[in-house]
Amino acid sequence: EKARGAGMPKEEQLRLFGVSLDSPAEMHVLLSQLGRFLARTAQNLACIAVLEKLVEVHEEVAPRGSAMAGACQRLALQCWRIGFFEQGLPHAVKSLELQEHLCGRESIQFADASQLLALVHLGSNQLEEAESTMSNSLKIREQVVGRDHPSVAEALLHMSKVALRKGDAGAAKELQLRANRLMGARSRKATRQHKDEDQET
Repeated sequence: EKARGAGMPKEEQLRLFGVSLDSPAEMHVLLSQLGRFLARTAQNLACIAVLEKLVEVHEEVAPRGSAMAGACQRLALQCWRIGFFEQGLPHAVKSLELQEHLCGRESIQFADASQLLALVHLGSNQLEEAESTMSNSLKIREQVVGRDHPSVAEALLHMSKVALRKGDAGAAKELQLRANRLMGARSRKATRQHKDEDQET
């Protein structure tokens, strides 16, 4: 950034650093890979800073594209992981808006973005928003991937956390039991499949 600010041309940036700030495609690759490395090594604040740069790159190139939606989602998720809910909220909202634009409201991508937004709301103790958004995500998942899909059980568990936070222990218990039954049914099905495969061999 200092070199570019001093007027260093793109060719010289490439020669010295192997990447140029004047090439959005190269910056996307660099920032995306660096963000993954920082996330894996728990360098959370640095990761957030890099992902914010990544969002800026996509904002200049294709602000309504799938890469922008993915960058916003990664940034919101990283903020949620370390409790930076207020900082992550606008990016979670942006990701949801873009997934609706790109894939529609009945897509699994929209459901994923809805769930992330609900978790950010939950972290901020915005319980009504969290419940409404997570409920919407659950309904979409049931319609798109089926009621016995693992992601449905995950959504039920999140709904249980919201209900418990709202003080409704009965609803929280019922949601937890629904998730447990679903996970138990899948576990039994997998066990039967393994037994059938063993018998065939």
